[in-house]
Amino acid sequence: MKNLSLYLSASFLVLSLASPVRAADLQGRVDDLEATVDALRAEIADLRKQPEFTPSPNFKSSKGDYAFKIRGQIAGDVAVFDNREGPTDFNDGTQLRRARLGVDGTINTDWAYRLEIDVGNASRDDNTGQEIDVKDAYIQYKGIDKTTITVGQHKTPNTLQQAYSSSDTLFAELPLFVEAFTNRTTAGGDYKAGASAKYSDVNWTATAGIFGENYSSNGGTAPNTYRDEGWGPASRLTWAPVNGIDKTLHLGVSGYWRDTGGRTTGGNSGVRFRSTPEVSVDSTRLVDTGNIAAKSYAFEGVELAGQYGPVYVESEYGRTQVNRANASNVDFDGAYVAASYVLTGENRAYKDGTFSRIKPANPFSLKGDGTGAWEVATRYSTIDLNDGTLLGGSEDNYSAALNWYPNDYTRVMFNYVRFDAERAGVNSEGDALLSRVAVVW
Repeated sequence: MKNLSLYLSASFLVLSLASPVRAADLQGRVDDLEATVDALRAEIADLRKQPEFTPSPNFKSSKGDYAFKIRGQIAGDVAVFDNREGPTDFNDGTQLRRARLGVDGTINTDWAYRLEIDVGNASRDDNTGQEIDVKDAYIQYKGIDKTTITVGQHKTPNTLQQAYSSSDTLFAELPLFVEAFTNRTTAGGDYKAGASAKYSDVNWTATAGIFGENYSSNGGTAPNTYRDEGWGPASRLTWAPVNGIDKTLHLGVSGYWRDTGGRTTGGNSGVRFRSTPEVSVDSTRLVDTGNIAAKSYAFEGVELAGQYGPVYVESEYGRTQVNRANASNVDFDGAYVAASYVLTGENRAYKDGTFSRIKPANPFSLKGDGTGAWEVATRYSTIDLNDGTLLGGSEDNYSAALNWYPNDYTRVMFNYVRFDAERAGVNSEGDALLSRVAVVW
């Protein structure tokens, strides 16, 4: 008992002496931790002063008042044809359909800009031998609530199909009448220099602007017979009375009027409507009005589209009228209806009067169970470029597609097109198979 008392007394003495030492040691560790935290805070503050970089090729200032992003798209096609009737021998082959590189961004939050060029197939889009094809080249002001003002070269507001990004379309190429009536080198649509204003709410959009020609078509190399550029207003109105996450009903109208400019003797210029058989590897056109001497021409179109879960349907009708210089006026029209079903269950997002491409719920990976998104689609497309003695031809196309979206940025497409055309008594019938691999960033 005496020994136990001595042991307890000694232990108490040791603990009493050690406590100040341990307290001092603990306080030292706390001081070290606080110093470390202060150092980390200083490093974080320095990092916030530097530009912020993300894994994607973009840049953003710490205050968020300036942003810069590199954008681009690559699309490669391969196609084979079977000519069942007619004189045209289509060429099987490959094509770099798009090779785009550009930049866009914001300045002081309210201002935005974009410049994008395409070096894929530029000679087909514009002048023979031209290597660089300018797409977007504009500046925007977004300081007004729900309103965007755009000045420079940008898309004219015509048709649902033209409102799509080229990376979001259901099929590889535009329907017959959209290609014919809104082609920027032969008609009034697509990318042109101008100014426009767009008001966009949750369920509807209203866009209007006035446009000249495309920059690439008027680079100071026009012949002496050219005088004024063609010009005219264009507009589009859309409404979505149903606009849910997976249920959408879209209605739209659009149109343009264009003065052809003083490009030929007498102040009248030519306009031309034509279209490929919805496969552009071979650029042969089975329907083509040729150049029409015209003072002005106009277009109006109506849109109907909707989705219910993985089911998507869209249809458009378009009509153009040409005020000829030395002959009676002529009218042409066309339409299409298309439908798709996403086998893996996803649906398209809807915003600002257009639909975006499928984003897979389970991106493809050999290391996991992701298969990407799979979609089947079909389309009927028609155009009539005949009126009176002007015989540009008529064509009906029947198409089917299988689209695979491995991830948000990559797409693999397989299109089958059966075309049936007649022009000035000459029939052309055939089939085409096309495959496209595309990536966008």
